[in-house]
Amino acid sequence: MLPFPPIYPITDPSNGLPLSKQISRFATAGYPLVQFRGKHLATKRQWEELRQSLVQAKENGGWPLIVVNDRADLVILAIEDGLEPWGLHSGQTDIPANEVARLPKLERLHFGASTHNPREWSQVDSTCDHAGVGIFRKTATKPEYDQAIGLEGLKEGCKVLRGQNISPIAIGGLTVSDAMQCFQAGAESLAMTQVLSPKDIDDNTCLSDCLWQAQKIKYSIRPAIQTNNGVVIVGGSGAGKTTLASSLALRMGMRAIDFDTFITNKTNKSIAEIFDDSEKRFRNLELEYLPECLEELSVLALGAGAWQVKAIRNLVRKSGWNILWLAENPSTAWERIKFDPSRPLAQNRSVFMQRWYSRMAEWSLLPSVLPLGRPQEELVKMLLP
Repeated sequence: MLPFPPIYPITDPSNGLPLSKQISRFATAGYPLVQFRGKHLATKRQWEELRQSLVQAKENGGWPLIVVNDRADLVILAIEDGLEPWGLHSGQTDIPANEVARLPKLERLHFGASTHNPREWSQVDSTCDHAGVGIFRKTATKPEYDQAIGLEGLKEGCKVLRGQNISPIAIGGLTVSDAMQCFQAGAESLAMTQVLSPKDIDDNTCLSDCLWQAQKIKYSIRPAIQTNNGVVIVGGSGAGKTTLASSLALRMGMRAIDFDTFITNKTNKSIAEIFDDSEKRFRNLELEYLPECLEELSVLALGAGAWQVKAIRNLVRKSGWNILWLAENPSTAWERIKFDPSRPLAQNRSVFMQRWYSRMAEWSLLPSVLPLGRPQEELVKMLLP
């Protein structure tokens, strides 16, 4: 089942802030996935705001991933411009996802739907990998729905969707204070149009704190790590994988392995020297040495590009180990490692962001750990309470 971050923010055209600016604020605060909803705005304005949002995200390594609400036409325009969104969300009265997916270049999108009653829960389009369950309580953004399903309805809807391997997203009038009962009910994420009030939307610290609290609650209910197994950490260069691996390994009583260091020790060459031969040579070495790293339980930090290799993904999944995406904002990672001579792919910001952008799609399929500027000991405590 597709994992989701604990909060799935939705842009709100009524709060006075341009939608592209709202998405930028969420991105800066550490939110990896945002839904672009421009309902009631003129089509031209929606397109301008969506295009600006996608351009900004691409320049920032694909962060955040963007789902477009309802507007398949705007998604097609964006893809024609080389600005592919992560997904498309459709309501019950929109064109079914399986029909939309037939359109050229839309087959790679993640499709979501909205559901509001038992009939809709059991009949979600099989093209969808996630679906909203609600409304949890009445809300001004969904005035057409008079009947809230409440906690019991949410439990039932989540159970039915999970039975179909569809990620259930709680929707409708939610706040962070609802996180505990929504995650206990089986929700994978909370879709929220008002993470904060309009007067607080400028406060990145408050936005980040909301996401951090929701993440802690989610992993206290459904732990991210099975402690009797190894852990593989993936993510971009500079995200902090090696540091997190060391801290987790210490708590779990295992060895920590930095895969890049492992390869340099085996070959007696630096990463830069291997890359001077060719990047393909380095990827072949990763595939050659990975089985040895998986022989005994450990916490393994993969290099940034390793997860793009299908054979490596297959080996890790076959091992049955825990897999975590350390989902750091690429801009934060760049500031940590820019121009580091030991990192061949961190010498040019544009190249760095292009690499990150090309890798986001695969990372997004994994359970995420959102560091949000917290110290390592807080991350470890959250993952291993």
